[in-house]
Amino acid sequence: GDSPHHQGDVASDRPERVCFHPPIYKLLDAMAAMTIATPVALAGARPLKATLSRRAVSARATPARAAPRGALQVRAAIALDYNAETPMTYNETGKWRENFDLAAWASEVRQVEKELKAEIGEDDVDHLNKILTWANMFYYGGLAVLFATPFLTNIFSFIGGANPIAAFMMSTAICARWTMVGHHVCHGGYNTAQSENGVVTGRFHRRTFAKGLARRISDWMDWMMPEAWDVEHNHLHHYQLGESADPDLVERNMKPLRTGNLPMILRYGQVVGLALIWKWFYYAPNTMKEMYQRREREAKKAGEDFENPFKTGELPSTVATVAAGAFKGNFAALGETIKCFAPYALFQFAALPALGYAVGGAQMATGVLLTSILADVITNVHSFIIIATNHVGDDIYRFESETKPRSDDFYLRAVIGSANFRTGGDVNDFFHGWLNYQIEHHMFPDISMKSYQKAQPRIKEICEKHGVPYVQESVWKRLVQLADVMVGKRSMLVWERGD
Repeated sequence: GDSPHHQGDVASDRPERVCFHPPIYKLLDAMAAMTIATPVALAGARPLKATLSRRAVSARATPARAAPRGALQVRAAIALDYNAETPMTYNETGKWRENFDLAAWASEVRQVEKELKAEIGEDDVDHLNKILTWANMFYYGGLAVLFATPFLTNIFSFIGGANPIAAFMMSTAICARWTMVGHHVCHGGYNTAQSENGVVTGRFHRRTFAKGLARRISDWMDWMMPEAWDVEHNHLHHYQLGESADPDLVERNMKPLRTGNLPMILRYGQVVGLALIWKWFYYAPNTMKEMYQRREREAKKAGEDFENPFKTGELPSTVATVAAGAFKGNFAALGETIKCFAPYALFQFAALPALGYAVGGAQMATGVLLTSILADVITNVHSFIIIATNHVGDDIYRFESETKPRSDDFYLRAVIGSANFRTGGDVNDFFHGWLNYQIEHHMFPDISMKSYQKAQPRIKEICEKHGVPYVQESVWKRLVQLADVMVGKRSMLVWERGD
């Protein structure tokens, strides 16, 4: 369904303040204001460098205003009224666009996509199973280290029995199950190899994978509810990359931090703090908000009553906004957030410590709990580094107009709106969460992990041939770009301004 136009800021959607617990409420309100800007695939606004009419556009390279996209138009984007007959004035950054032949470039990348999709088969499923086996080895190996260590040495007793080795292994597995297994399966990367004549024949089909509580527990258990993540990521983010409708834009999400009065050192400090907690603090509640936003739209179209319990408008929902809402009397969002968190939180922070208590008493239970907490912090940082950096930087484009999915412009935006890291080799790609192929992934979201390894050198060569910027750097350099954009030190390129 179509997404409604969001109007105003968070405050405009807030109910009247309930007069109880004033100090706690004010604290939560302040936290919400400071932390609603949270990190995932962020973008910003770049000062205008060239004289440009808002009706100006390049006939060849600038995407025209797209027609309504039906089910895939999940939010209203800010579409400018362009006239292709008026030439655009490019600044130095945008010089590559002057003689760019979009149709010729797109023809070549479409051919790559066609060939790759035709090759997906059992070898790709075998490769996925290998990656899943690695993840399971890390997780269960971490548990083995965790439970065996106290019987061998008391080396970690000075930190309450928390085992950093076990925590690292467990955290790596948690990250892998999300970024590699859940991510690519839920995009449909293995559908053709896991179905026959429309009937699902294997575990790794997006129609059934991680759907419902039982499959969530067995397939992919994390802070996020897979169905909610599918709405926020697979639809909103992927098909509106870098647009105003993309839920992961820094200009909106990070505006309070970017434009606030905090000293720069405190801004960077907040970035570090958010990296430690972002999955449960921001990402999980915001995916729930987007899922219920869609349901509200669908109910409205059907003439039914349904109200989204998450009341943050176009800004992200976070644990802070949910808690602030509860102190105003809105408990619905709190209840939904608790239900979303419960499976993962109960297993990691209740069931595992209980097992520790059964094996080694209170001391081991404490060590298991602290290790589980440490593993969650590490996996937050790991995933933040490899995810939040994907579409951010002063060399990455954002867009003030929308485009049609699978159009030539869609493929181009996937390239110039994304950044790759070092690619090649299963071990390297595993620790990058296979997010080091972000350019190819946004071009072809529904192919296998193995296919991305084949696609990357071919797409890079085609881009170099046609002069299309192809950003590929160390993840650590991209992390600096991310932090600088989040605090307002750098801003993104803007396609419509001639960058």
